[in-house]
Amino acid sequence: MSTSAASLRWHLSTSAEFGIPHGRLLPIRRSSLWLLLRSGRLDVVGAGALAPGDAILLPRAGRHPATALEDSAVLIAELRADGADAPEDPLHVPGFADRQSGVLALLTRCPVTATLHRERPAVAASYAQLLGAAMMSEAQALTDLRDAPGGPARPGTPGPDPAVRAALRLIERCPAEEWTLPRLAAAAHLGTTALVDRFRRATGSTPGRYLRQVRLDRAMEELRSTDLPVAVIARRTGYGSAESFVRAFRARTGCTPGRWRRASPDEEHHPAGAGAAQEAAGRTLIAAKPTAARAADPAPSAMAAAGPR
Repeated sequence: MSTSAASLRWHLSTSAEFGIPHGRLLPIRRSSLWLLLRSGRLDVVGAGALAPGDAILLPRAGRHPATALEDSAVLIAELRADGADAPEDPLHVPGFADRQSGVLALLTRCPVTATLHRERPAVAASYAQLLGAAMMSEAQALTDLRDAPGGPARPGTPGPDPAVRAALRLIERCPAEEWTLPRLAAAAHLGTTALVDRFRRATGSTPGRYLRQVRLDRAMEELRSTDLPVAVIARRTGYGSAESFVRAFRARTGCTPGRWRRASPDEEHHPAGAGAAQEAAGRTLIAAKPTAARAADPAPSAMAAAGPR
């Protein structure tokens, strides 16, 4: 772990487990959250899909609504970092449950509660540093592995290939353009087959799939932060019609854009409601139904619609 990462001061207010039914949003507060997917599938705006065992830190959680693509269970902690080098973008660690099984076991058996903060503040503080350091360490290890010659890349993360980076920049800057595979390949000075092969090696995805992801991420952001009609958002994000947008949106989230917008909390105007357990602790993680609580042990002393075709 780098010196700057080691200097971060982490804060962990509460942790709890929740169940999320298929198609439902995970409404979240304006705070920094850490999520670990226990089971099911979860799609996080701006970060992509999580698989069971994956963990993600969302420093600006209100900007990244998450949707259950099937009945899912998540472990959630209100975790944030202080310091000049505190992460600002989502930090995704695939396979965290296996990589850091000891940290996960600690949070599972001894969840962080208001009582723990009140009676054993030093233990609560050590939990925060342990979880934060584990996330930063694993993220750095994955970055080092991807940057090594021949190293693998996780989906959505560009490798060092300059042609692939050029295609990614075009998609991210102008997702509403009528991108086709030949047009992207020409812009990257490659043939279509070469672009697809190199794109897959560098990102684990394809140009068409990545374009669809970017378009839907932008559409979700506009649904959450504006009052624009669905048809207008569809045009602004590259869909030929509202119908094609709705089909793509439903395929990804399991619900329509209108229903998603009504359920999605707006950072300024629609804060999520509080669950009783978290209100008692003085902080709310999410407005969702908690799973059955585990008995806590004593704390230890130590390209769907338009896209390249």
